[in-house]
Amino acid sequence: MILNTFAVLTALVGALRLAFGLLVVALGYTAWRAARRAATPEDRQILEDRCYLVLLLALLLVGLNVASWPLFYLLLQSYVPQWPGVMCIYGVLDIGADSMGPGRYLPDLLLLLQWTKPLLVFVGGAWFVLYLVNRQTQTGPLLARLFAFLIPLGALAAADALAELAYIVIPKKEEFPSGGCCIAPLHGGVAEWYSSQAWSAWLGPSGPTFAYVSANLGLLLCSYTFSRKAASPPGKLGLLGLLVGGTGVALVNGLFLAEVAAPRLLGLPCHRCVYDLIPQAPEAILAAAFFVGGFFCLGWACVARWCGDSAESAALLPGTVQLLLRLSFWGIAAAFVMLSLELALT
Repeated sequence: MILNTFAVLTALVGALRLAFGLLVVALGYTAWRAARRAATPEDRQILEDRCYLVLLLALLLVGLNVASWPLFYLLLQSYVPQWPGVMCIYGVLDIGADSMGPGRYLPDLLLLLQWTKPLLVFVGGAWFVLYLVNRQTQTGPLLARLFAFLIPLGALAAADALAELAYIVIPKKEEFPSGGCCIAPLHGGVAEWYSSQAWSAWLGPSGPTFAYVSANLGLLLCSYTFSRKAASPPGKLGLLGLLVGGTGVALVNGLFLAEVAAPRLLGLPCHRCVYDLIPQAPEAILAAAFFVGGFFCLGWACVARWCGDSAESAALLPGTVQLLLRLSFWGIAAAFVMLSLELALT
């Protein structure tokens, strides 16, 4: 176990998230059952008294989940100097790969955490959007759905916190990377199609850049069109199509960041390690964060349209969806402009 400031802080936040996650699951389940059978005024009063504590704990859990995502990568960055030959987070991810002891679980735990962190932020944000829609109503028709949403949210937060605590506790100082550090992340196997060489064969030498610019401009155009106040927001199928398109743009942006942006910003033509951008080009990471925020807003608009529909909230949904689409537009636009300017000035 390697203890430093970030490890202690991450462990503290992880312990709080584990406790709050389990508590939110238990209280959310009981509140959901109470919301389903609240028929008399007494039942409604009991439910109203109980929901304040549940919703407050849920808001606190959502905030801790958001904070744990950047804190996780700061922890990994703080571990880089612990091993000779490890130059960035990519080398830390390889620690324990050839171990026969508990260290063999370290790479799998890190892989799991890199998926659960963004998933937690998305699920927590989706719950918060429904919470805001429900607060604008008179009778709270979405209360039962909010409580039901808390069960997977709390369970996922507890599982993520448990995996994070396990990674911190498992001895790792005596482990060493099985290969070199900063290996190009996109190589071999099924990932060969997802490379600048493959795209260059299809679209020419400037294929990744052309795909990046055209995909982002297309998504921005669609988001702007649907986010205007004068325009009617898209329906469920329209939002689904927009989300599918946004997912494709996210894949293209990941390719561009690894294959084009990282080598140029790092000044190393054959170095495609995105993790090196964290200490050496944080503005590119900030641009990526803006895009993730914009993409999540697009997903949250879909959740609001699909899960927030009721007789009382129907009039509120168009405005909420358009607001989320506007936030999505500005987030993706900020990411596109920031990264483009950074590459132009490099």
